[in-house]
Amino acid sequence: MGQIFAEKISTATIAIALFGIVFCLMQTKYTRVNRSFAVFLAAVTVNNIPDAFNSTIWGTQSVYFLFSELVIWLPSALCLAPLFWIYVFTLTSTSQQQTANAFRHFLLAAFSLLMGLAMLFSPQDVRDGLVSGGQLPDSGWALAVVVVAMLHAIVYPQMAIYLFLIVRRMMMFRTLLRDYYASTEEHELRWIFVIGVLAALFWLARTIIFLIIGVQEQQDIPDTLFYTAGFVSLALVAAMTLWGLRQRPPLVPDEDEEQPPKPTQILSADQSGGKYEKSALSPETSTRIARKLRAAMETDHLHRDPNLSLWALARHIGASPNYISQTLNEVMGENFFDFVNGYRIAEAMTLLTTTNASVLTITYDVGFNARSSFYNAFKRVSGQTPTSYRKKMSHPVGMDD
Repeated sequence: MGQIFAEKISTATIAIALFGIVFCLMQTKYTRVNRSFAVFLAAVTVNNIPDAFNSTIWGTQSVYFLFSELVIWLPSALCLAPLFWIYVFTLTSTSQQQTANAFRHFLLAAFSLLMGLAMLFSPQDVRDGLVSGGQLPDSGWALAVVVVAMLHAIVYPQMAIYLFLIVRRMMMFRTLLRDYYASTEEHELRWIFVIGVLAALFWLARTIIFLIIGVQEQQDIPDTLFYTAGFVSLALVAAMTLWGLRQRPPLVPDEDEEQPPKPTQILSADQSGGKYEKSALSPETSTRIARKLRAAMETDHLHRDPNLSLWALARHIGASPNYISQTLNEVMGENFFDFVNGYRIAEAMTLLTTTNASVLTITYDVGFNARSSFYNAFKRVSGQTPTSYRKKMSHPVGMDD
């Protein structure tokens, strides 16, 4: 029963992954992001092939067993976490940047593939011993088996490490969004945190199964644990595919918006040096840009646009996005998010004390697209909620009702 369940889960996973691959390869925009996601889904497909044909492979008890376990499953398993990390890195970078020296992430997978091929083409008596679990004729091959077992044990700790790297990357990304958007809720990629929770559950279930089989040397896995791992695995791939196919890199402007500067000048979270080391912005130009920025808010009221972005503001005032960001950070001492929301909160304070409009109406009128965002921003600036502020300002201290 468990074998049939594993085959159905793996077959469904392969079908979902193949659909995602085809969809990604058909896209003409954001090709690096889509291709990196397609490569990840391809690794998912390959990794599930042994389980999809489990009964056939185990029934042969031959070289096909070695091939599926050592050449297909283990190398692809060691590729899954690095490939998803590269996808997240590309999705959250400016200009769809990819991580440097990506090959380093696949050294373990390449080594495991070489070990698998070596065993696959080993002498017949060695292969027979590997398949049957008997004694190997050569101590050198016994050492190779130990190395492969260690590679199996590395798979799940590796997943945990990359899960940590992804969470850290996402925290940095959410901070960086404030340099590009006045409202960040729609661009925060919260779905990746959901994926992280599912991945953690999958990791926990598979780790327990591995410990039961490998450490305690028990072949009887509790059905509940086995089914939980299968369902979580399927849900994980389905959620990744569903959300992943709809993503666009938030730090890359749309085609109808002003294109960013050349890569040598672009603001990037991945640069280790100063943000504006190669900038040619003069003090006179930055002063003029600062004046235009204030006019855009005070006269043109651009802060009321809930979808206002750095690129839209740059197009409005006729300046480079990089120059605007540099002016905000170095001259005004604010990022884009705080600059725009400062004007939103200031107008909201005026409306709260001079009109009878509801808090929700004021929220949308001043440019916020969510009540929770407005409350958080207002409390951060004033130290109180909008309702408390309105009551306090409506009844000044020392005056009768």
